[in-house]
Formats: sequence, C-alpha cells, structure tokens
Amino acid sequence: MSDRNSIFDIEVNPKTVTVITTYTCNAACEECCFECNPTVKHRLSFEEIATFIKNSVAEYPSIEQFVFSGGECFLLKEDLYKAIALCASLGRSTRCVSNGYWGKTRHKAEKIAATVVEAGLAEVNFSTGLDHKKWVPIDSVITASECLAKYGIPVLITIEKDTEESDILNQITENERVRRLSHSFPNFSLQTNSWMPFHENSVHRGGVDRSTLRKGCDQVFTNCVLTPKKEIASCCGLTLEHIPEMRVGTIDNVASYRDEQKDDFMKLWLRVEGPMTILETLLGRDHEKLQDVVHLCQACAIVHQDHEVREKIASAYTDHILAVGHKWNIIKTAELEASK
Repeated sequence: MSDRNSIFDIEVNPKTVTVITTYTCNAACEECCFECNPTVKHRLSFEEIATFIKNSVAEYPSIEQFVFSGGECFLLKEDLYKAIALCASLGRSTRCVSNGYWGKTRHKAEKIAATVVEAGLAEVNFSTGLDHKKWVPIDSVITASECLAKYGIPVLITIEKDTEESDILNQITENERVRRLSHSFPNFSLQTNSWMPFHENSVHRGGVDRSTLRKGCDQVFTNCVLTPKKEIASCCGLTLEHIPEMRVGTIDNVASYRDEQKDDFMKLWLRVEGPMTILETLLGRDHEKLQDVVHLCQACAIVHQDHEVREKIASAYTDHILAVGHKWNIIKTAELEASK
C-alpha cells in the first residue's frame, strides 16, 4: 500500500543482498516454498549476478553481506565461486544456503570446500530434515559440514520440524560425527525451525507459541533480493513468490528497492509490527483464520491474499499511521544509538 503523498520518507539502507541464483534444484521436496525441482530452469547468469552485485554496492554502501541461495546455488559451480570471489574483492561477506548434495563423496566435498574457502566464502547454512533427506542423504550434509568446518568456516545445519512420526532431529543431534563437530568446532551449530505447510493435505508438524510471531519482520528494508526471474524483491521470505506486492523492481534498476518502498506504509507496518500482529489487530486474536499459523511468512501471505483482510486494511490503515510512525522512529533511534 504505497501512498505517494505519504508523510513518511522511509530510510531504506539494506544490509543484506540475497541472490536466489536459480530455482533449479537436484531435489524436489513436496513442501518447497519456491516449488524448485530439477525441471525448473529459471537461473541467473554470472554476468547478471556480477553486474547486480556491483550495482548494489554502488547504490547501497550499507550492504554488508551477500547471501547465495536457490534452488540449489552450488549447481552454478564456477559461476558461484566467481560470484563469491567478487563479493570478497568488494569487501563484503558471503553466505551460501545449500542442501549439501555435494557432500556425497569425501573427495568431492573436500575439493568444493577448498574452492569456496579460497574464493572467500564466510559461512554456510545447510537445510535438511524429513523432506530433504528423501533426496539428499543426511550423511552428505555431515560430510560437507566436516570439510568446511576444518577451515574455520561457520556452519549451521537447519533441520525441518519433525512430524509426530519422524525423529530426524534426534537422529542428527545424536549422530557421533555431528557430536564431534559440535565438540571440536565452536563455529558449528544446529537449529530447527517451524515448518510451514503449502498444501491442503500437508502433514501437520505441530504449532508454535503464538507470542513468538508477534514481532516486526526484520527482512523488510534490510534485505534486498534478486530472484532467478530477474526481479528485485523486498524480502526472501518463504511466501515471496505468492505475494506480488513483494516484487519492487527488475534487475536493471537496483534503486527500485529504495524508490518503491520509501513511502510504502504497508511495508512499514510489516516492519514495525509484523504480519501476525496486523492480523490479530484486524481480525481478533481468536479468529479461525489464524489458528493454524506457524510462521511469519504464512501470516504475511494471509495479509496480502485474503480478501477479507485486504478490505479491512484498505478501510482501516489510516487509523494506524501515527502509531506505526511513532514506533518506527523509536526503532530507528535505538538502532542509531546501538551503532555508536
């Protein structure tokens, strides 16, 4: 909801750029947020990635880190390694998000780990769990982690939340090789996230404490995203491709990330109070549409897609402008003080 006569001129200085390099993936997880699989061919070329990196740094000196994800970013091979090296040459940190397929053999994992370390990679996040392990063995993820950890590269393994029948989290945490990693390398860590369903027949994986969802979305205004469709987006959230309003420009105009959001009250509202708080404010905390929400991105999709919610936003958003603006000023003041 952008108002070109808005009283706001929001300061937009992203700290992170996420490059979703491709929607091609060696896996075809049923609940993939971007519906990636081996047949999807959306992919950025190295020239497109490199030009976007250079233009982003020139436009936003505030950028500290570039994150390469997918799909599966390691499928880009040399193009990924060159992109990492380019970021390092510009003094920016880098992170890769991968499913770890390249750890299938020790020899291959050693070679790739050495290559990305030489290129200047700063950290890696691996994704695994019930859906992922159907395509990528957990041993592959562990092997890739071991090969990176020995170079001192921070490694995080994120494990999907289990169903009532599955026990992947315990299998990983009790794995002897994982225990050795945790004991020997302080930069190695594990976490499990809430699992958001994308289909009506999705298996329930438990709820969350609703209070943990009542927070602002820290992706908005801080994470500039480039998608394989050559679009610039305002976040890299799980429901990105389901929310047209998150697309704010195209690859040839990095300034659009700022220009299309600097007076967008809806984005500001999401940043300050978050989609769950917005929904509870408009619908009430006990509304049936909110009972199964387990993730901020899931709440964000409801905010943008639900007809009833959109009507309520259109009729009531002006009642919240002053309060949201005041909270935003408090947030910015606190951030400024913390940076001193």
